[in-house]
Amino acid sequence: MKKRFLQLRDAIKLWYEGLSQKEKLVVVIFMSVVFALIIILSIVMVSSAINSRYMDIEEKEKKLNEIIAQKDRYREAEQAQRVFEQRLKNNNVNLFSFVEELSRKLQIDISDMNERNSPVQKGDKIQEQTLELNILKVSMDRLVDFMKELERSQYLIKIKKLKINTRFEKDTRTLNVNMVVATYKPVSKE
Repeated sequence: MKKRFLQLRDAIKLWYEGLSQKEKLVVVIFMSVVFALIIILSIVMVSSAINSRYMDIEEKEKKLNEIIAQKDRYREAEQAQRVFEQRLKNNNVNLFSFVEELSRKLQIDISDMNERNSPVQKGDKIQEQTLELNILKVSMDRLVDFMKELERSQYLIKIKKLKINTRFEKDTRTLNVNMVVATYKPVSKE
């Protein structure tokens, strides 16, 4: 192999020495251009590979930041769930009594209340207790205050259904309201 390389070198050297001065100049310029192109192509390829790596790194950093944000949202959701479960466990409200007491406090006349417990299916962990109530001749302000107090209480009470009818009486602006409120309790293990 070495011998073959030496023979090739000698053949090129002999060929080059046989050229005129002008031809030698053209060969040197041509070889310089080829060498410069090889260097430029090498630099471009290396630069392209580096840029590709930087882009990959940036993309992976974005994905990592998304994962971190997802992890934080997941932890917040877990914390909210734990708080809700604790509130649910401590929810010992008697819905009928609470609504009756609140209506007296806000001077709202409830004409009718019907309490219902949803049936518990096997595997259920939460039971819904509902209370349907009818309120006659209530002002909008008192109704809004009543609803705020219900939903902002320390207990898990939500308004599930609300039907409002306006009353057409002279000089009074009152409403008739049908409402269903609900609370949730853990199913007792009996």
